[in-house]
Amino acid sequence: MKRWVNVSAIAILFVFLSGSLQSKTLDFAVAANTIDTVVSEIIIKKAYEMLGHQVNIIRLPPKRALEDANSGRYDGDVQRIFSVAETYPNLIRIEPPINYIHGTGFVLEGSDIRVNSWQALKDHKVGIILGIRFAETNVPKENVFVFYNYKELTEALNNGRIDIGIYPQSNGIYQVLLMGEKRIIPLKAPLEKFDLYHYIHKKNRSLKNDLQRIFTQFEQDGTLAKVRQRVLDISFRRAKKGITPCFDDYACYKSVWDK
Repeated sequence: MKRWVNVSAIAILFVFLSGSLQSKTLDFAVAANTIDTVVSEIIIKKAYEMLGHQVNIIRLPPKRALEDANSGRYDGDVQRIFSVAETYPNLIRIEPPINYIHGTGFVLEGSDIRVNSWQALKDHKVGIILGIRFAETNVPKENVFVFYNYKELTEALNNGRIDIGIYPQSNGIYQVLLMGEKRIIPLKAPLEKFDLYHYIHKKNRSLKNDLQRIFTQFEQDGTLAKVRQRVLDISFRRAKKGITPCFDDYACYKSVWDK
């Protein structure tokens, strides 16, 4: 089948790419146990493939993933919000953004909790994930409960230990489907939208311009939006059956590049 990123498009890109095309394998850290990263994983794998490189994805607790990427143990982080570059100076943000999330509160159905701003969370017991920067930097500290992964967060919400769990909206939906927690629902409106950027360690700065050219093309021709929707659709269908993403080879997502 034809692909959006077809042979001619790749050939045109290669003419203009100025960086070295010497093939290498790069290792990128990513926050584990969240579905929104899969979109960016698939996008960066394609981008590096177009540059002649291979990518390994290393799943780690969110905070450790960011720290290890910044230290240079890995070649960068798959995706993070804009402000990460301000506090992790060894990481270079690649623009434009390749993904986005809606920071959203999830509650138990029938709880009658109405929250429409970050500040309004201060009157509730709120659960967040350690190392997920959009939640750490925006949720008031009055009644915060910190968890290490979204499974723990979802269980705490279901058991009534917290009033609200803060998730990327797509990941909250995914966790609820995967765990069969039918009582958990998102608040009517997300708290905020966050663009997500790919970050490379400064040792790989020579890749910056080439990656920016590819991501810009993906943005302009609609590839980013189409791939995002298709990845989420596949992930949600699998979650309803209790099946997790095919991280070993990403074969279940191969069709996202079909025209």
